Amino acid sequence: MKRLTNFFLSVSTALTAVPASANGLDWLAGHWCGQSGKTFSEETWMAPRGGLLVGMHRDTREGKATGFEFMRIAQQDGRWVFLAQPGGKTATIFPAERVEKDRVVFANPTHDFPKRVIYSSPDADTLHARIDDGRDDGQAMEWTWRRDCVAPPSS
Repeated sequence: MKRLTNFFLSVSTALTAVPASANGLDWLAGHWCGQSGKTFSEETWMAPRGGLLVGMHRDTREGKATGFEFMRIAQQDGRWVFLAQPGGKTATIFPAERVEKDRVVFANPTHDFPKRVIYSSPDADTLHARIDDGRDDGQAMEWTWRRDCVAPPSS
């Protein structure tokens, strides 16, 4: 825990503090899914409670799991931080850089890739996620999901 705290403190000095409100990320809660080519992606977020959102992501292709991630968005020192654990590995911390009504930007400029994690919701039934190299025109991966879509049949 001390290592995470020290890391958070070093990253947070480079970023502007964004206060975490109790309901500021309610729009993220839900089961989101969609298909890109043969890959079906799902992301589920529990509603914020006690300063914590818990999430998970799963990708399947032709009925077989191809990837997963455990995630948390937690209030630390009065601001939101995103903790990502792709494949269940050690968490990487991304402090909130901006929190808006329907968009949140987390950034960790010292991480190799991604340096930013961005979630936005253009409407109540759509969630867009983007990870990138910290630049709007740089290397990026993006997903757009619909709320509570139907999974393809398992093979």
